[in-house]
Amino acid sequence: MKSAVLFALAGLLTLATPGGAVDPRERTDAGQFTIYCEDANLRRQVASFAARTKDEVLALLGESDAWRRPIVVTFDETSGVGTAAIGFRVVDSDVGMKIEIVVHLGIEAQDLNFQRHLIRAVLLEYIYRREGVKGGASYVEPPWWVLDGTVELLRRRETGTDGDFFRKLIETNKLPPIENFLAEKPDQLGPTALAVDRALAMCLLQLLVEQPGGRGYLASLLHAWPENHDDPIAALTKAFPSLSGGAPAIQKWWTLNLARFAVADRFQAMSAVDTDRQIAALLSFEVAQKTGGARRFTIEQFAEYLKLPASRQVIARQQVALAGLSARANGLLRPVVAEYQEVCALLARGKTHGVAARLEQAAQLRTAVVRRAEEIADYLNWFEATQMGSRSHAFDNYLKTANELSEQDRQHRDPVAGYLDELERQY
Repeated sequence: MKSAVLFALAGLLTLATPGGAVDPRERTDAGQFTIYCEDANLRRQVASFAARTKDEVLALLGESDAWRRPIVVTFDETSGVGTAAIGFRVVDSDVGMKIEIVVHLGIEAQDLNFQRHLIRAVLLEYIYRREGVKGGASYVEPPWWVLDGTVELLRRRETGTDGDFFRKLIETNKLPPIENFLAEKPDQLGPTALAVDRALAMCLLQLLVEQPGGRGYLASLLHAWPENHDDPIAALTKAFPSLSGGAPAIQKWWTLNLARFAVADRFQAMSAVDTDRQIAALLSFEVAQKTGGARRFTIEQFAEYLKLPASRQVIARQQVALAGLSARANGLLRPVVAEYQEVCALLARGKTHGVAARLEQAAQLRTAVVRRAEEIADYLNWFEATQMGSRSHAFDNYLKTANELSEQDRQHRDPVAGYLDELERQY
C-alpha cells in the first residue's frame, strides 16, 4: 500500500502534510518549503512541484517572492482509520507563524489534493504575511473562489479549455446570482456541483486579472480580505475600480467572460494586424443627432459626442462588442482591448477624468505591438527562407510563380544579361 501511494503521489502530486513520525534528518529545504519524507526522490519531486506552483500563484498576483512564514509538508505513515486525507493547520513556532500540511500515506490517493492545499497555504501566507497569526487565534481562509479558481486555471493550462463544458453551462441558463456564488461553501458540495463551481470561479478570476492593473488589485483584495471577508461584493468593488457598479456590474462581466470561454475553441486567435483592424472599427461609431440623422465619431472625440443623449447607449454597445472581441483577439493586444473596455465603461457613466491620457497610451501601445508583430513575422519569414534546413512550404506557390516569371524574363534578355548570368554561374 505504501509503495502504491508513493507512486501515485509522485505521478499525480495530489498530496501534503506534517507529522512527528519522520526522522528530522530526512528532509529537503527549498526556500519557503520544508519537506519531510523517507523517500528522498519523492521529497525532491514535491519540493520542485511546490516551488513551481508557488511561482504560478505569485505570477497571478503580479508579486515577487518575499515570503516570511514557512510552509512545512510532512508525509505521515502512522495515521489511523478515519484520519482525514490531508491535515492543514496554522501553528506558532520559534520563528512565529508556520503553516503545516500533513499527507497521510494510508489514505487512498484519489482522496488527496495536494496542489489545492499547497495553493491554499501560499495564499494564506500572503494574506497574513505582515501581521501573522498567533497560536490558537482564529484566521480567515482565502476566498474560496480565488483558491478554486486558481486550481482550475492551472489545470486548464495543461489540458486546454473545454468549450463544450462552458457552452452547456450557458445553455442551462442557471448562472447563480453573484452574491450567492461568492458566499458558497464548496466543502459542502458534491463532486459535480464542485466541478461546475470551480469552472465558474476560474471565469471570475480570469475576468479580474485581465482588468487593467487587475493582478495588483487582486493582491490588494487579498491583503484586505480578513477585514472585508463578510461582504465579498463590497470587497470586490473596493479593490477593482472597474467594478464599481456593484453586483449587477460584476454579474454582467462574469456572464460575458463565461461566454468567452464557451466560444474559445471555436475560433482561431487573430493576428495582431487583424485584431488592430477590429479594434479600430469598434472605436469609430455613429451617434444620433438631436436634429435627426447621425454623425460618426471616433472614441477620442468624447468631449463632443457625450453631449448627445444617444451617446451613452452607443458607448455601452461598443463596450460589449470589445468584450466579444477579446475572445478572438491576439494575445499581445488583449490588454489593449481590456483598456478600451474600461474606458468605455467610464464614458458610458459620463466620467472623463484621465480618459484622454489613457486613450493616447492605448493608441501608442497598439502601434508598438503591431509594428513589433510585423517585424517578428518578417524575421521569421526571412529565417525560414535563408537559414532553416527544412521548409514549411508556405512559400512554394510564390516561389513557383517567381521562377516562372524569371524564366520568361531570361528568354527575352539581351546579350549583356546573358553574359552576367554566365559570370554568376562561374563565380
